[in-house]
Amino acid sequence: MRVILRPLTRHTFANVAKWKNCYDYLTPYWTRSGNIYTGLVKEDEIRLGNILGLNLAPSSPYWKDYFVRVGSDDVFIETEDPLDELKYLFLKNHRRVKSSMFERKATADYLLINKDEEAKRENIINKAKIDAISGFKQMSVTDMRKALRLFGQNAENASSELIENTLFKIIESNPEMFMSKWVNNPYREMEVVLEQAISKNIIRRNKNIYRYGSEVIAYSVQEAIDFLNNPKNQDIKIAVLNAIQAKDYIATNEAPQEEVDKLIEKGIEIPEPKAKKLSKKEILLPGLDGEEGVNIDKMIFTE
Repeated sequence: MRVILRPLTRHTFANVAKWKNCYDYLTPYWTRSGNIYTGLVKEDEIRLGNILGLNLAPSSPYWKDYFVRVGSDDVFIETEDPLDELKYLFLKNHRRVKSSMFERKATADYLLINKDEEAKRENIINKAKIDAISGFKQMSVTDMRKALRLFGQNAENASSELIENTLFKIIESNPEMFMSKWVNNPYREMEVVLEQAISKNIIRRNKNIYRYGSEVIAYSVQEAIDFLNNPKNQDIKIAVLNAIQAKDYIATNEAPQEEVDKLIEKGIEIPEPKAKKLSKKEILLPGLDGEEGVNIDKMIFTE
């Protein structure tokens, strides 16, 4: 297997990693546990030590003078060679070396490129994107609104075009999160209900404490979902669902009459529509048969 060690940074004004005939040296170092870093586990110490005829234990004098020299060019490592395998294992978890372009390591100055490993990681990401897009295609606009709620966005009054575009951007940037929070989430419907109830102040959340009225019902999202799904708490679940419906109708003021009647039967009060003062552009009524229009600037009309 061929592995490449490549500098991460370049001088901005010269666009070079290092000046000609200048070198950097990657050496062993003391770890926080008080041991010398070698990059080898016990099995590798014994196996490679027997092959190379060396004592590779951390306490061995061999590591006092060991280093990997890096110049301006890439360092190519062939792991089939025992000395190069030793070099690869030493570099793999070194504090100044990232073993993948996806790894976050603030102290890294070099990137260890393993073409096979990079291809495997990219294939995993690509598969997640394909699965996420496949799940996205099967969603209705209503499902998309619910999914956006789980990602912390209120899309109740957004257009279908905006909803679709926003959710697709989330899928592109983080398909794994979309798969876990929506496609593979068996509790997604109840989690949406929970988020709706929190946004409408029906269930109150303070850090990790969830309250319904004065009662503490959970200390995590999963506990709150389990509480609402518990057959013993179905009266509370129904009350929460009804309260969400009622607040939605009040907000939109477009509830079908038969739905309003059902809510009234359940004892939920639906307020009368609010009065609205028309703007000056709306308040000039045309006269009849060519008569002058009537200015009703200060009149109040219901919606």
